[in-house]
Amino acid sequence: MKQKKWLLLLSVFVFICSAWAGEVKFDFDAYHTPEALNKALKKFAAANSKNAVIHKIALSPGGREVNLIEIGPEVKKKKKLLPAVFVAANMEGTVPISSEAAIYLIKAILEKPEVSKDKTWYVLPVGNPDAAAGYFKKPLVKDGRSDRPHNDDMDDQTDEDGCDDLDKNGFITQMRVKDPQGKWMPVPGEPRLMKKADWSKGEKGIYKLYSEGIDNDGDGKYNEDGPGGVNIGINFPHLFKYFSKDGGTWAGSEDESYNLIKFINERKEIAMVFTFGDSNFCKTPPRGGRKGSADFSKIKIPKRFGKWLNVDTERTYTMKEVKDIAKRFVPEGMEVTESMIASFFGLGAVVNPLAADLKFYNELAEKHKKFLKKNKLDGKRLDTAKAKDGSFELWAYYHLVLPSFSMDFWTAPELKKEKKKGDEITAEKLEKMDKDEFLALGEEKIAAFLKDAGVPKNFNAKKLMELVKSGVMTPEKMAGFMKNMPKPKSKEGADENEKSLLAFSDKELQGKGFVDWKPFNHPTLGKVEIGGFVPYADNTPPPAKIKELLAGQVPWVFNLVEAIPTVRIAKAKVKSLGGGLYRVEAWIANTAYLPIPTAMGDRNKRNAPIVVSLSGSNFKIIEGKKRTPISKLGSFGVKEVKWLLQAEQPVTVKITADSPQVRQVVKTIKLGGSQ
Repeated sequence: MKQKKWLLLLSVFVFICSAWAGEVKFDFDAYHTPEALNKALKKFAAANSKNAVIHKIALSPGGREVNLIEIGPEVKKKKKLLPAVFVAANMEGTVPISSEAAIYLIKAILEKPEVSKDKTWYVLPVGNPDAAAGYFKKPLVKDGRSDRPHNDDMDDQTDEDGCDDLDKNGFITQMRVKDPQGKWMPVPGEPRLMKKADWSKGEKGIYKLYSEGIDNDGDGKYNEDGPGGVNIGINFPHLFKYFSKDGGTWAGSEDESYNLIKFINERKEIAMVFTFGDSNFCKTPPRGGRKGSADFSKIKIPKRFGKWLNVDTERTYTMKEVKDIAKRFVPEGMEVTESMIASFFGLGAVVNPLAADLKFYNELAEKHKKFLKKNKLDGKRLDTAKAKDGSFELWAYYHLVLPSFSMDFWTAPELKKEKKKGDEITAEKLEKMDKDEFLALGEEKIAAFLKDAGVPKNFNAKKLMELVKSGVMTPEKMAGFMKNMPKPKSKEGADENEKSLLAFSDKELQGKGFVDWKPFNHPTLGKVEIGGFVPYADNTPPPAKIKELLAGQVPWVFNLVEAIPTVRIAKAKVKSLGGGLYRVEAWIANTAYLPIPTAMGDRNKRNAPIVVSLSGSNFKIIEGKKRTPISKLGSFGVKEVKWLLQAEQPVTVKITADSPQVRQVVKTIKLGGSQ
């Protein structure tokens, strides 16, 4: 009896231990070093060895591991049959809360088996560990560069002139120096803030601004060649900037970025990408308005093709018009795509998001607002940063052509303004107006709105109304432009973001987000004042806010992954025609919100199509194909595939719909015998 009791207790103990095995303690009450993040990552993998594994991507120049965790039912399989989600955090290394968000997501995935039962997750908590380590060093300076030495000023020394903590307060801020040639002046009414003097208003600058430090190499410049080399977060191919100080020699020039590009390109099952960092495509869709090498609304057909196509090479055409022209010269049934046109005429790369993709970005952004409101995180805050050229999130959209979503998790709250009397126009109101409602506002009211929004004076109300009347501009488009424009300065000329950040520092941080200007005797500049915003004050909330911010925002990821395209064989129908002939029809459906592929994917044809195939024996295909590719399947879209089959005896045929980014589905039909 005692032995049975002992065995029972032992089994209960083993059960409890196994239940706890997947749990890893990680408190979200402080920011963690790259080393601590890697340690936690390995603990997660060890505690969940059946469905989690670590991939070492690279070793940074500073000797820090770049690791990601893979979670899902297929971690032991080389060939993946399930779609995957890739999450990259803190690619620039200057957004500590984004790494915490990645760990929060990992915990949530492991604690909710249902979110990974039908997909694989790849999560990279810190893509730029050298820069991320800088947050924990003194003096504190915000710098996204890795530890690779780089000669920024191209002299005979490397990393010889960095910032110096002259006032020994542990922060690198700014120096202001009185100078007759200075362009800066204190903001009237708030002398802690600086603004550029506006000569049109009779203002004259009295200060020059420098980052805090001395001229270490004696070349007359200050802090122009500090330690560090490449910002990994802007070392990706799309719109990569050559000859920049921190972008790298070429796209993918660093082990961290190159190996990440390689890792993702080798995993065709990745169907959606998230970037945790400074930008936020969930809140504000990818911006347009970039001037690229091609404008697809005004295409000039090269003269060498003009005579052959019988078109006027002096005028411009829309993409639709060019497609219609091209269709006359391609074989019947061949699809003419934007990518084909761009390649054929050498029109250059697309640099702005396509309208069809912006549609789903905008619709999901509206749902995101409601999600934040439900979690009481919908308060107005400073605008999130725009995605930088060469960034991971832009590469994921334009090159991987996947739904690419980015999330930031905090900016300081917006400074509350005095409410204006009356029903002034806002961008939000504009979005909901039609043409007639907008024109009914009248020139005076529209002019006041343009002035408040900071629109250039040459773009006046009368001109805007003419554009709206002609249909060239719509209120909705105007609202989009308004949202992407920088905020106008206050009446006194202060930057609105700086005013809000200063107010937050005074109220919430007890003034610790800003260093008051204090005199200092500089060895070469003489009398200077040192002060300004503390590094990271603009994007890193106090540790006490981390858990609340992550709990209210990270779960939005799970909402979005539900929109990943999902293929089903909605229906299969067999009709006997006699003589052993059968007409077979199958309807292939996308039962999810997002299309297959994105409009950008349809343009550049990177992603493999959905292939509908037949398998089995003792039947012959008379009409149709054994493997039928479906290149496009819209949101909740359905495509029909038909075959004419011959079978002398009753047989079983499998219809399979398959693509690397969707889960394989199979439906069995019978030819002959009882149906």
